[in-house]
Amino acid sequence: MKAIYLTDLAQQYFPHSSSRSAVTQLRRWVTMNNELQNRLKELHYQKGQRALTPLQHKAFLEYLGEPGE
Repeated sequence: MKAIYLTDLAQQYFPHSSSRSAVTQLRRWVTMNNELQNRLKELHYQKGQRALTPLQHKAFLEYLGEPGE
């Protein structure tokens, strides 16, 4: 798994939204998911970060499921 931009991941979860709206919605999901928030903190995710490490990307998939499911 390689690094992915947050915008690209957000667009996968919200394909019918603009890039900006998709990122806003994805961040809202993170805010509502305490387990994901804690895991991302463990992985040194920073607010405003644009690129995700492979482990951070994996955490999104583990807690939110694959996009399109």
